[in-house]
Amino acid sequence: MLSDPWRKRENMLNFLFYGVSKWGATMAKRCEICGKGPGTGNNVSHAHNKTRRRYLPNLHKVRAVAEGGIKRLNVCTQCIRSGRVNKPA
Repeated sequence: MLSDPWRKRENMLNFLFYGVSKWGATMAKRCEICGKGPGTGNNVSHAHNKTRRRYLPNLHKVRAVAEGGIKRLNVCTQCIRSGRVNKPA
């Protein structure tokens, strides 16, 4: 069965502009409190070859009190440990 090239293009444009893939919405790798996101750097081998890599923040889904209600937020561990997250009782 041949695939439709316009459908592929439509899926690609939806993903690029709206963050929605054919599997659903994509999740940003960003803390919803402090805004910490991915960093970049190098993998360095023993022979000192360098290849680019991403350092991802340590995110956890936490139930927190936000905007007058209880919501699930993606929060980095630094925000959890410093007390910036108000957890419900």
